[in-house]
Amino acid sequence: MKLKDLNNILLNFAEAADLCNSRLLQGNERQAVWMRSRSLVAGLAATTSVAGRPINIRIGLPQNFPYELPVIRLDDAETFPHIPHLEEDGAICFIVPRGLVIDRHSPLGILRDALERALETLRQGWQGENVTDEFMDEFAAYWRSTRPNEHVASFLQVGGDVRKVHLEMAPQAKSGTLLNSEIRNRASRMAGSPQRLHTRQTSPAVAKEWREKQVRRQQALHRNAMQLHAAEPVRPTPRGLGSIFDLPGEPADFHQRPQARGGRHALYVPLPDQARLQPPRPGHRWSANDVHQLVRSSLLPEGLRQLDALTQKCGDELLVILGLPRPSGGTTLIGLRYFGLKGVHPLGSSSDVRHLRDPEPVGVTRLDRELLTGRGGASTNLTSRKVLLIGCGSVGGHIAMMLASTGVGELTLLDGDLLAPENIFRHVLGRKALGQLKVKALVNEIQERSSYIRVRGIPMMLNGAVREKQVDLSAYDLIISATGEPVVDLDLNARLMALREEGRKPAAIHTWLEPFGIGGHAALSIGESGCFECLYTPDEDGQGPLHNRAALYAPVDEQPRDFNLDLVGCGSFYAPYSDLDARRTAELAVRLALSALQGTQTESILKSWKGDASDFQKQGFRLARRYAQTSDALLEGVTYASTLCRTCVNRIPREDAV
Repeated sequence: MKLKDLNNILLNFAEAADLCNSRLLQGNERQAVWMRSRSLVAGLAATTSVAGRPINIRIGLPQNFPYELPVIRLDDAETFPHIPHLEEDGAICFIVPRGLVIDRHSPLGILRDALERALETLRQGWQGENVTDEFMDEFAAYWRSTRPNEHVASFLQVGGDVRKVHLEMAPQAKSGTLLNSEIRNRASRMAGSPQRLHTRQTSPAVAKEWREKQVRRQQALHRNAMQLHAAEPVRPTPRGLGSIFDLPGEPADFHQRPQARGGRHALYVPLPDQARLQPPRPGHRWSANDVHQLVRSSLLPEGLRQLDALTQKCGDELLVILGLPRPSGGTTLIGLRYFGLKGVHPLGSSSDVRHLRDPEPVGVTRLDRELLTGRGGASTNLTSRKVLLIGCGSVGGHIAMMLASTGVGELTLLDGDLLAPENIFRHVLGRKALGQLKVKALVNEIQERSSYIRVRGIPMMLNGAVREKQVDLSAYDLIISATGEPVVDLDLNARLMALREEGRKPAAIHTWLEPFGIGGHAALSIGESGCFECLYTPDEDGQGPLHNRAALYAPVDEQPRDFNLDLVGCGSFYAPYSDLDARRTAELAVRLALSALQGTQTESILKSWKGDASDFQKQGFRLARRYAQTSDALLEGVTYASTLCRTCVNRIPREDAV
C-alpha cells in the first residue's frame, strides 16, 4: 500500500478513535530505529490514557498493512513501571489469539482492535494483574534484552536438586562486534568515494584548498559514522561458550559424534515452583548483590542446604545456571558468569558480594532430550527401547526415518542391498545414495537429521545376520519386517515362535504393500495368540496353494498373470506402487509400532488401508472380497489369529476374523 493511503488510514483512525494531539510522523521520525527495525513506513503520534494515566503513543504501519498487524509503541517507556510485554524499544507486545484471521476489508477495525489490546496489556501490567506469572512465563525473551555476550548449550535434566554440573568449553571464537574500520567503511559507502585530485599540474593554492577540503570531508565522514553507530548500534553476536550437562555422553548423543574431553564444573540451581522473579529492565543487568538476594530468597530450606554444601570452595570464575519454573509449564534456563571471585562464592550464605563484579548474562539454549523429543511430538519414555528393522527399501526406508523421530533409543537396520537407479523416485534417500548400501546411507542420514538415537546398520539379510551372530533377536523390544517377501517373513516368524517357547520373544510387525497401490498392511504379533503364519493357513482339508488372507486382491491362481512388471529384462522385476503408497504403509506400521512399545496395544492385530483400484482392474486383475470393506473398518483393525495355524499355539481359540 502507498504511503499516502496509509497516512489517510491513520488520520481516519485517529478521528474515529478520538485520539488527542494526533499527527502524522514526518521525515526523520519515520526513519527512527524502532520503525526501521520493524519495517514500518508510516506512523502516527497521539495521546490517550490508560487507567486514568495520560500516555503518548505511536502507531506504525508496515507497507503490507492490512495483511500485517500494526505496531503500537509507548513513548518514554523507561519512565513507566517495569511490566510484561513491553519491549526494549517501547513496542507493546499484544497477544493475538491463534487462528484469528485479519479482515483486510476493515483496516480501521484492525487498528481499533490492536490499540485496544495494547492498552489492555498496559492496564493489566500497571494494575498488577498476573505480572509475576507473565514475567516468569516469558523470562527467556526478557533475558535476551540483557544482551548476553555468550551463550551455552544445555543438556541438563531440568529440575532436581541444586548440584554441580559439567561445563565443556568450546574453542575460542572471534566476537561479532563491529570494528571501527567497518564503521568507517560503512560511512564511506554511504557517502561515496572522495574526489581525487587531477594529475595535471596545479598551483600551490589550489592544492592547499583541495587538501583542506579532503580534511573537512574526512571529518564529516567520521561524524556520520559515529552518528550511525549511536543511532543503530550493532550488537555483537553471542560467542558459543560450550555445553553443560549432567552425564558424560549427552552432547555426543545429540551431535551424533564423539564428545570432546576435558572441562570444568558449573553450578545448576533449579528454583522451586513457587519462585517468582522479575527480570531486569530491557537494556539493564543484575548486579552480584541482586542475584545473591533473588536466589537465596527464592530457595526453600532444603535447597539452601544443598546450595550451602556446594559453596565452600570457589575459584576465580564460575558459571551459574538458574532453572526458572514457568507457571504455564516447563522450565526456562538462564546463565550468569562470574569473574574475579578470588575464592568468594557469589551465592554463599556468608559471602560479602557487594564488591564483586556484576555477573555477565549468558544465554542458554536447551538441547536436552526431554525438551526436544517432547517438542517434536516424540515420546519421552521410549529411550530404553530397542527396535530391529529388517528391510530398508521403499517402505523400510521411510519406516527408519520415521522411527528416528519417535524417541526410540536404539535402532538396528538390516538390509544387504544397494540403492539402484530405478528405486530413487520412491526411496527416502533419493539420488544422493545411488550405488550405496541402503543401511549405511540410512545410518548417515539419520545421524545428520536426528538426535538422541543410537543407530546401527548391518549390510546383511536376516539369515546371515543371525548365523554370523550380528543380531540377537531376543535382545529387541520390537522387530519390524518390511521386506515385502513372505518367505523372509515366515522365516522370521518361525524364529520368533521358537523364542516364545523360551519366554524371550519380542513383539513383531510384518508390513507390506500391495501392487498398484491398492492397499498396505501392518500385522502386529504380540502376546499369546496370533503370528504371521496365521495369515497363510491352508484350507481345512489342507489342500490348495497358500494365500495371504489379508490380501485385497484375489488369489494368484485366479489372476491373468503375475503382478510384477519388467521394463528392462530378466532380473529387473518390481512391484508397481508409488512413493506416496510407501509412505502411507510406513506410517501405518510406525503408528502400530508405537502402540506396541507404549503398551496401548497388547493383542495381535492386523491394520490395513486401501487405495484406488482402477489401474489394478484396468490391467485385468481381480480384487478380493476383503477390498469391499470400508476404509474405516480396515484401518480400525481386526484380530487375525487362526485356530488352523501350524506354528503358533492359540491358548485362547477364537473365530477366524480376517
